[in-house]
Amino acid sequence: MENTILDISTNAKIRGLLLFNHLLAGYILYTAFSWNMLLVSYILGFILGGIGISVGYHRYFCHRSFKTNKFFEYLLLSIGHYCGLGSAITWAGIHREHHDTSDTEKDPHSPKYNGILRTLVHIWKRYDIKPKYVKDLLKIDKLKKQHRYYFITLFIFVILLLLLIGPMYTAYFYSIPAVYVFYATGVINSINHIGGKPNNIAMLNLITSGESYHKNHHENTRSWKFGKYDPMIPFIQAIKK
Repeated sequence: MENTILDISTNAKIRGLLLFNHLLAGYILYTAFSWNMLLVSYILGFILGGIGISVGYHRYFCHRSFKTNKFFEYLLLSIGHYCGLGSAITWAGIHREHHDTSDTEKDPHSPKYNGILRTLVHIWKRYDIKPKYVKDLLKIDKLKKQHRYYFITLFIFVILLLLLIGPMYTAYFYSIPAVYVFYATGVINSINHIGGKPNNIAMLNLITSGESYHKNHHENTRSWKFGKYDPMIPFIQAIKK
């Protein structure tokens, strides 16, 4: 049997943090609802998911589709870190396997075999990361450290937020945006693979930060431009070498 690395984003601790974010978000939305604060949460979620996951984890660390300097490399890694979807090694391992086995029974998150709803909440499933998909990333010291200390640093971050700004602002500034990123990722994995193949649904880019030009991405994984109206293009143009 091929050796595997436990996917730190799907172990009990991270699932527990995800559950905490759902519960805190739900409680605050019920007891202290504010349209203005919800708009702030949407903007923060779009930024977190767009810069941290779409640009950082996906286009930069996973596909190496552009180059940037050390400052922005650490910035992308840090923002992706606090989205709560696991380390860059974890994320890339699952995603690279997805490309290798797309819409087959071996695909880690294909709606064709797992159904739309199960794929939407993909992170509740336990994955094993195959080393062959992350050999290059395991040679990068900062990524290994991020993977090793992923949960403890995220746990400390959330505790500090609760102590410094309280539950309500923690919910609007972190928990709700993190839940947003979680479901935006699920939308890409599920709805953008309806019919057993990747497809483009441009209107979903208002949620997925350009990732819903998904057919384009599968056809050219080395391109950092996913489509004509990809909202992340200006940011990448500003930071790439």
